[in-house]
Amino acid sequence: MFVHQGVSDRLSRRSLRVGAGLAAVAAVAGLGLSACGSSKPAATSGTSAPTSGQPAATSAPAATSAPAATSAPAASGAVHVTLIGKVDATSGAPGSFTGKSGWPAFAPADFTVPAGSTVVLTIKEYDDAPTALASGSPYNNVAGGTETVNGSAVTSVSNADIAHTFTVPALGLNAPLAKAPSGGFSTIVFTFKAPTTKGTYVYQCLTPCGSGANGNGGAMATSGWMKGHVIVS
Repeated sequence: MFVHQGVSDRLSRRSLRVGAGLAAVAAVAGLGLSACGSSKPAATSGTSAPTSGQPAATSAPAATSAPAATSAPAASGAVHVTLIGKVDATSGAPGSFTGKSGWPAFAPADFTVPAGSTVVLTIKEYDDAPTALASGSPYNNVAGGTETVNGSAVTSVSNADIAHTFTVPALGLNAPLAKAPSGGFSTIVFTFKAPTTKGTYVYQCLTPCGSGANGNGGAMATSGWMKGHVIVS
């Protein structure tokens, strides 16, 4: 547990950023999950889910020193992956902050899962400041899988509580990430089915958590920060 520094400053910045960028975010939201973001097309056709004896997929190395993603298959055949939602603070629990104001991050940025597998993605979110979406945005809602927040099943996260999203537009996946309690973290578990088509798929946060007039620049648009890749092998 740690005492978060700079929350009021970040809230103030985000309030101004979100106020200026609602129109832009609303336009993005209007496109729907299938039209937002980008993905790299698969190179080959899909494969079937791995057998219980298949070795676990390994995670791609992170760009930062944060803990690496895990991809260990459970007895049920599910693949477990863990990401850290790092806050844009200069101090805190080891591995929980970026040290760069206005630049939150997911760590590691890239991870690998087998084609056709059931993926249990656990995100430990340390950002305790909400970043509201435009009214009516689809990204407050869970899509393409099931989600729990701190052990409770949810189908959406309100603007009062949302910090970020984990969104894979090309796969129709969206997990709204609840903000952390002060001095702690929220645990979000998002379970989804990996596609049978191998390839590299872009994920990113779609709350206006970055820089610029509409909050869509900076960390939000930069790979290795609030943008990364799901590698389906």
